[in-house]
Amino acid sequence: IGMYSKSGTQVAAFTFDTFFNGTGTPCDSANQGDPVVLYDALADRWLISDFAWSNANGPYYECFAASKTGDPVSGGWWMYALQTSATQLGDYPKMGVWPDGIYMSVNLFLGNTYKGVAVWALNRDDFYSGAPLRNVSFSLSTTQYSLLPANLRGAQPPAGSRPTCLALGAK
Repeated sequence: IGMYSKSGTQVAAFTFDTFFNGTGTPCDSANQGDPVVLYDALADRWLISDFAWSNANGPYYECFAASKTGDPVSGGWWMYALQTSATQLGDYPKMGVWPDGIYMSVNLFLGNTYKGVAVWALNRDDFYSGAPLRNVSFSLSTTQYSLLPANLRGAQPPAGSRPTCLALGAK
């Protein structure tokens, strides 16, 4: 991971294994890729994710870090490890920020066999307070593929608005 100032000067550099260390899961030493970085402008916070597993047969995790302040270099981070499945790899994770939550989608694979899409709604307040991460999730059939959660950019949406997912392709 490299962090840079707006002028392009590198201000921090470290590996995913070093960064996520301390979760007590494969996130500590077996990060495998597909990183995502998001900025939540409403909260002035940064989110970083990466997936991890130590055994090719699972269990599989999504590793999350949420900045404690708007300064990702010196403000500190809350670390989370979410077991996404005991047996199926959650590949191609995508995330979106909305005022009421952080949303994530993955493509599920058992070995090389596509098993559908899984989606999560993650509690946004938990991310930014260090509380245990509450979430809800469900899986969709194999007719969906690579959903992309909506990501808020700009003004706060009207009260009660809900994000949507955009299907990037059909399987």
